[in-house]
Amino acid sequence: MSSIPVTVLGPQGSGKTVYLASLFRRLAIQRDDVGFFVQLPPDEATKLNQIYSQIVSPDGWPDPNLLAHTSEWRFTCSIRTEQGEVYSPFTLDYLDFAGDHLTNAAATKTEYGAAVWQWVRESEFLLVLLDGLKVLRYLDGDSRLVDELLPVLGAVGASKAVAHFLVTKWDLLEASGHTVRGVLARLLENPDFRDFYTNRVRRTDDGALRFIPVSSLGPGFATLGPDGQTMVKQGRFPRPVNVEVPLMAVLVDLFTRELHRVRGQEATWQAGPLRTGLRPRLLREAAKWLPALRGALATHAAGSRALAAVQDTMVDAFVSFVEERKRRLEQEEAEDSEQLRAHLLRARSRQEAMNSMVKLFDSVLAEFEAVHPGTLGEGEVS
Repeated sequence: MSSIPVTVLGPQGSGKTVYLASLFRRLAIQRDDVGFFVQLPPDEATKLNQIYSQIVSPDGWPDPNLLAHTSEWRFTCSIRTEQGEVYSPFTLDYLDFAGDHLTNAAATKTEYGAAVWQWVRESEFLLVLLDGLKVLRYLDGDSRLVDELLPVLGAVGASKAVAHFLVTKWDLLEASGHTVRGVLARLLENPDFRDFYTNRVRRTDDGALRFIPVSSLGPGFATLGPDGQTMVKQGRFPRPVNVEVPLMAVLVDLFTRELHRVRGQEATWQAGPLRTGLRPRLLREAAKWLPALRGALATHAAGSRALAAVQDTMVDAFVSFVEERKRRLEQEEAEDSEQLRAHLLRARSRQEAMNSMVKLFDSVLAEFEAVHPGTLGEGEVS
């Protein structure tokens, strides 16, 4: 099966390894509050389970990535229906580069380091992890966070990729009373970050820019030690928060990006993702331009691994999505995520599973953004 490639970036210590292990553990089982599960090749599943075992052990944490180490993890998103059938609508490949490739000047000068950055520039989806502890220090007056991020911001700014910034250890920030919008406002006080953000959100045809708060292990699993530097485990069970949201956003943002390109009128889509970008007029006129979508996507898929991975189901899934949105608009009805999960479990084919999955993901993101205003980058900075 073809896959949607996602490049995972983050300075050493940002929590990439912990996040991916927690993501797999959270989604390895189909849970009622999620509605789907993921499958990995046996060797990859074994490795991530071993890493997770190190994470939850009473002492110590997994070793940071070695400089020359790059890991690739293939997550196949699947559902088991009420009839016991398993359908797998799409697959994500997470390519996790060692953190030193971002911050070690010597590493960028090696042949491998140069290849890493070339891959980043050509990526369609970038997942950038920000260490929540460093973010907390930044909010307390330590400006080194943005200095450390400058190479990453430069790479994201130079690419045409959808970019998801994950703020890890969100439980620490939330416990201190911080919100996504508040954290973003403070970051925008830095002129380097402000200029990056302003220029990136203007480029609506390149896709979404998101800031997603996650806690890979959940509140109370580990707290700051007396030195204010290390995380000390408290002997509790992990309770991950929001770790599946970035995975859901990849599929929705892939749809959004292609619709920007097909529609060719970016200004009418500046409100953001599908649920806000599809204004009432566009929903009513959708039937006029949907027939052209299939041919345009076939052309785009020739140069896009991400689009090629879902090309066979994407058009019908989007038509279903638009029809559902139009129905809700006209009848003023809206199904919540719980109802959409129930529909997903009744799927009778891979196509139906894809149709239901993208609507569910979009609904979950809408609810998520309502709880965390500011998570979706949009508009001009005042």
